[in-house]
Amino acid sequence: MKNIELLPVRNYIGLFFLSITIVLIVKIVFNMLALGFIDSIWDLSSIQIFNDLNSKEFKFIYAHKALAFFDQLGTFLVPSYIFLFLLKTFSLHYRTPNKNDLIKCLMYFIVLLGFAQLFLIISTFVGYDFLPIEIKSFLKEQQDFNTKIQEGFISKSFRSFLFNILLLSILPAIGEELFFRGILQKICIGIFKNNIAGIGVTSLVFGMLHFQIENLLSIVFASILLGLIYDYSKNIFLTILLHFGFNFFSLVSMQGLKMELISESNLEIFSNYIIIPISIGILTYLIVKKIFWKKDLFLSVD
Repeated sequence: MKNIELLPVRNYIGLFFLSITIVLIVKIVFNMLALGFIDSIWDLSSIQIFNDLNSKEFKFIYAHKALAFFDQLGTFLVPSYIFLFLLKTFSLHYRTPNKNDLIKCLMYFIVLLGFAQLFLIISTFVGYDFLPIEIKSFLKEQQDFNTKIQEGFISKSFRSFLFNILLLSILPAIGEELFFRGILQKICIGIFKNNIAGIGVTSLVFGMLHFQIENLLSIVFASILLGLIYDYSKNIFLTILLHFGFNFFSLVSMQGLKMELISESNLEIFSNYIIIPISIGILTYLIVKKIFWKKDLFLSVD
């Protein structure tokens, strides 16, 4: 069989539509399974769930958590495994991280946190007036919706916190990295025949599908960094680890605010005046010392 790297552009376009088709089919199936599960466990109909979501009251937060759990499985995680099973020639690069990998991951994790916050500040001042008003309004509405329901997921229960680690940190990190870095990025690189263009397009799609307009620049930046790390290290475990760390930091921050262990102003001060300067310093050091993963002449290391 042909090596996937040597396929012509039209084949990659076909793979793109195949991946989207698998995602849509599996997502629908898992949503149906979720509604069936909710109905059998809590005797709630799909109409009740829809009305609660539509009204944004979120009275059945436990049911919404179950719906989100099935959605996390069915949107990217299971479809990725199905895609990779069907196309065995579509290789997924991975290996056990060594000590140097973990040290570099730690440094780039701090860079990821700091620059994500920096781009959030920039987007607050710049805004998104360049976007069509309909798209801007839709993304803003979706962000408000997602923020409110995520706040409902956070409670003072330790058991709830443990489940949120799985729901909001582990599953998204694994599923999104398998799909966006392991599959979509490779397809986009094959379509454009250019690594940077493929990573850029993948990151734009990644950012838009998060439906968080205020965090759009931050999410796109994070995706570009993760895309470069995967492209150079050829190790999906590293991007999953970084993605999990980023999600977990956000979850711990929300949990701290919920339990009143930290205030929003203190968290903002910590992010703006400690994390951002440290991340700028670390990135400067990484660039000067050319610390990255080995590939060609780009920031070779060791």
